[in-house]
Amino acid sequence: MIRKQNFLLACLALVSLSGGAMAQSYDDRPQAVPVAMQPEDENGGPSPSRMLVDERAGGWVAIHHTPDAGVHTDLCIAGSESEILMFRADADSLQVRSADDHWTLATGEKGDMTVTVGAYTRVFHMQANDATTLAADIRPADLTGLLNAMAQNHMAVVKFGDHTTLSVGLSGSVPVLDRFRGCAETQHFADLGQGAGQKASPF
Repeated sequence: MIRKQNFLLACLALVSLSGGAMAQSYDDRPQAVPVAMQPEDENGGPSPSRMLVDERAGGWVAIHHTPDAGVHTDLCIAGSESEILMFRADADSLQVRSADDHWTLATGEKGDMTVTVGAYTRVFHMQANDATTLAADIRPADLTGLLNAMAQNHMAVVKFGDHTTLSVGLSGSVPVLDRFRGCAETQHFADLGQGAGQKASPF
């Protein structure tokens, strides 16, 4: 809970400091990033390894990781700041993730997570990475379908097994997920199609 509060406070501080320019520029200032969005080797120590915010809107955030102070990108991430629904791409995998500070999962624990967005429904066979984070690999074409559905709807419903159902508002997610698509494509991690808000020209 403290981690999420710190993350949200950092978000509010950044918005108040940078205003509308935030959406158009990378943010290289240190800040709290949800653990579920961090690379496994991120330790927060003094190093050129950094998590940089690319886009933030409506409770959604797109982030990329650089191991060498911005020269290269080795990880693209986007998701709800609530951590209920997140996406992660690197050179080796493409994943959907979900996390909650209150979970006490056994490493390797498995279960199904169903995501419904409008007419789109898909069951993900999730596995615990740690005590609070679930992840599942997904093919680029399948993730493209989910991202397209999210761009056309206002709400996603995430159901864990037969017990817990959570709703995630999608307001603001379009530019964030478009940034994620662009990051994944630019780094040759995955082709996730053209986003709803992406433009072919900078003019």
